[in-house]
Amino acid sequence: MRRQWLAVILLLFVATVAVFGQSDALAGETFVLRGKVLDLAGRGVEGAEVFLYDSANTRRPAEFITPKTDRDGQYSIELPVGKYWAVARVRQGEKFGPLLLGTRHSGEPAVIDLPAERVTEQDFTVADIREVARNKHRTRDDYVKVSGRVVDGSGAPVAKAYVLAHRGKKLERLPDYVSGWTDETGRYVLYLRPGDYFIGAATVFPPGRNVTLEKPLAIVPGKIDIAIDVEITLE
Repeated sequence: MRRQWLAVILLLFVATVAVFGQSDALAGETFVLRGKVLDLAGRGVEGAEVFLYDSANTRRPAEFITPKTDRDGQYSIELPVGKYWAVARVRQGEKFGPLLLGTRHSGEPAVIDLPAERVTEQDFTVADIREVARNKHRTRDDYVKVSGRVVDGSGAPVAKAYVLAHRGKKLERLPDYVSGWTDETGRYVLYLRPGDYFIGAATVFPPGRNVTLEKPLAIVPGKIDIAIDVEITLE
């Protein structure tokens, strides 16, 4: 009987060692994430970095950051096996925090989900965050073109302003849609999906929290292009 118990204990010990040994092996596994960071014209972007997070919250310090891309826009990094949310950025100063005017960014994070291969490839396209909003929606058939001028209180055109469109009246985060800078005639273009919005204009980016957008705008499916001027209060 004693020998039988010893045999059972030995088997349990061997099984425990095998399980923990396998877990340790998995915990130590890595993979290589590589790819290119490109601009809107498909050219490689030198000096970009890919930021990798363990959740969809990308407004905080990243768990991993790649070395800066080379002159062809190529990057590579070895990571522990896991699920990541990745964005590419070209920016000066802090590695996280609000996106500032001139920041080039890849937009919504790409999900790198438990790669099965030792090498996984993921490319990114970066642009000024206003250009990302403008160009991402330009080719979609279900978007409506909204255009017009940004003017001041006297009706004069305002250059280097941009138009915001948001599904809520109070802006407590980055707006849902942003136009590019207006030209000397105050012209802007937005591409909006069907829905109810509030729109406004600003001359600084990001506009900050608690900005109120006063002008309502309804976009319905099948609607033709809309022309609308937006008045801005200059401080």
